[in-house]
Amino acid sequence: MSSKNREQILYSKQYPEVARWLNQCVICGSVGYKPEMPTKIFPGFLAENIRKLFKPLIVNEINLCNDCAKHWIKSMEQDNSEKI
Repeated sequence: MSSKNREQILYSKQYPEVARWLNQCVICGSVGYKPEMPTKIFPGFLAENIRKLFKPLIVNEINLCNDCAKHWIKSMEQDNSEKI
């Protein structure tokens, strides 16, 4: 486990309210902050610290990141073409 991952885990455990602003892909497990997160979160420097520790992560309505969604759609198309 990298030191960055350890920092992310420790910060999330120390400040449970961080979870509200994080997305996680259900397939690959990538974790990142929600792009719509405000620039300031009261109190303190929560938003700034989240941005330092995590990258932005967009997930779709079923919590798949863009990369996993592309692969999932591709595999669904292959499955459908094999059934025809």
